[in-house]
Amino acid sequence: MEPAIEANAAAANLLRLIKQLLLEKAYDGVRMLFQSPNEASRNIQHMPLIAMDIYNDICVVNLVDEVNGREPELFDCANELLKLLAEHAPVQEMMMELMEKIEESRSHAVFAAYLRALQVILVRQGQDKPQAVMWCLQSVFTRLKDLPLPEYLSEGYDEAAGRLVEQDKQVEDLLAHYITVGLFEAPLLVDILQRDPRPDPHIFRHSTMSRRNALTCFLVQLLGKPLALLEMSYVKDDLTHTYVHQVVKNLTQEVTKSMGGDPFYLLALVEKRARWERKLNAAKGVYEMTGQNVFLIEDMMPLHAMAMYYHALFVRDLLPPTTPKIYSPLFLFESSLYLVVELLRQPEPPLQHCGLRLLEHVLINRGGASVPHFSLQLDVHKRFCDELCKIVGYSPQVGLRQLGLHVLRHYILAFDDQGKCLILKNLLETLQHDGLMGYLSAMFKDLVDKALMAHIRSGVAMPSEFRGKHFREMLMLCVCVLPNDVKSDLLLHADRICNAINILRYFALSDRRNVTGFWDILPEIEKRLLVPLGTALDFSMAHYKAYKERVENGQSASDDALMKKQLQMLAVNITNSGIAGEGDSSLPDIGRQEKLDVLTSSITSLEWLLSIYVRANEVIEQTARQRKLLQDAGPVLTPAPATEPV
Repeated sequence: MEPAIEANAAAANLLRLIKQLLLEKAYDGVRMLFQSPNEASRNIQHMPLIAMDIYNDICVVNLVDEVNGREPELFDCANELLKLLAEHAPVQEMMMELMEKIEESRSHAVFAAYLRALQVILVRQGQDKPQAVMWCLQSVFTRLKDLPLPEYLSEGYDEAAGRLVEQDKQVEDLLAHYITVGLFEAPLLVDILQRDPRPDPHIFRHSTMSRRNALTCFLVQLLGKPLALLEMSYVKDDLTHTYVHQVVKNLTQEVTKSMGGDPFYLLALVEKRARWERKLNAAKGVYEMTGQNVFLIEDMMPLHAMAMYYHALFVRDLLPPTTPKIYSPLFLFESSLYLVVELLRQPEPPLQHCGLRLLEHVLINRGGASVPHFSLQLDVHKRFCDELCKIVGYSPQVGLRQLGLHVLRHYILAFDDQGKCLILKNLLETLQHDGLMGYLSAMFKDLVDKALMAHIRSGVAMPSEFRGKHFREMLMLCVCVLPNDVKSDLLLHADRICNAINILRYFALSDRRNVTGFWDILPEIEKRLLVPLGTALDFSMAHYKAYKERVENGQSASDDALMKKQLQMLAVNITNSGIAGEGDSSLPDIGRQEKLDVLTSSITSLEWLLSIYVRANEVIEQTARQRKLLQDAGPVLTPAPATEPV
């Protein structure tokens, strides 16, 4: 008999024997065929001939959830056969089959079985056809993206809910998949590091398609969504290491290894990805200038996933001790800011939260040196401020708004004096959110106060940004808050008006020496704010009291439009607090007593605003008289600033 025919006959007999043993449920017998030294030496040689038959006739049929639930021993036996035949089956054919099955799997057990076989195939593949390796890895990630998750992960959750997130069944299943993927890629990375060429030691390293770069992109992808949605469960001071923490730590360390130990290498590519507008070639599906660099392709390495890698490095303190020290703090800050903007643009609050924590860490650990104002020439600062102010002003997540405000303050204070004023000026000129504008105005007042006190107590020169022309421009932005002059809605802008009045009273008391030039600006402020505000307060108070009187007499039907406006304003305030839906126009009809309650509240607010206004005018007039007396008396020592609380 011909050797080939004899080999085919022996292989066919082996296949029939395996099927017979499975039919008889003799699973140990099947194992003995390939584990017993005597049997294995005779049977393994036939596997290349029958590998695909075993796969189609045995593995595909039995590696399903029904068999796993009904007869787990059969499932396990088929699983072991799959791993064995992966070592001998045709690589390309088997690879295509496994990719399809991995994407179709609907349980962790089936996913793990096919993934283990894919690991064997990829190791056998070696350095050949790295594009095929990339396709395999993408099929794995596709399965992870399709796993069901609780809706609250995308909607946002607080720290208390974050501590319990891993107890959710769907989250538990996702983490089980991620842990399995970690077991899958670890040996593959070891093989790549041993067999593939090391990164080019010169400045420009190899960035075209290769096994190493494909795996690097895959590992970074894994750190993005959906894993990133679990990041709000991380508490820095918590002593317990959760599964999320362990998965993120392992993936981050693997990425760093695959890049040759320099975790900041990818930061050099961030500006190319996020700053420069590149044309999209629809036919090729890639942007201009990205064809030779896989790290510039969004589908290969999503920018938000790259941001999560640096979030892990910085916030989770996973920078290796071998990290190069040559990178300047300004480069790290500006590069990280591009990534922060990308995270803030994501619709999911957990990713926005990660973006804020990333910037917070970079700001706190920037080395103490101020960020120079010329950095603001980069458009990324405008993008960042726009995205951050949206979150601070309108996010339904209270914790996110608070963290955003904290980060905004640290961001502004990180700059030199000129940079601080440039940011505040641009924000005050462009924002429409009264509460946030009031906060920024108060921040400017605090900056001037710090410089003024240093000047008075120690003779330190007053920075030009806080006196003269620059001070006037900023102060007018902070206090000129009547958009429609005497016709302005005082109740709608009450918080910002109150803040503006307090700022004026503060400078009247603190800067009696006119170091900032406040007293030179006061006549213009009186014309643009104080006089029209006094008139508006008189008109509004008289109008609301007359309206209340008509309601009490049952003659208010002609003015009910005003009442509806007041209720709509109340609804907007509730919306900004995260209680009601924005734009809710379904306002109920209200009765006489409800109208009176609203009007009483409005009149009380106006009286409170009037009292602050009157007191501020008294302080300004009194201080102005004192300054005139001192000027008339000659060059005597000006008394220290008053200690009246502001």
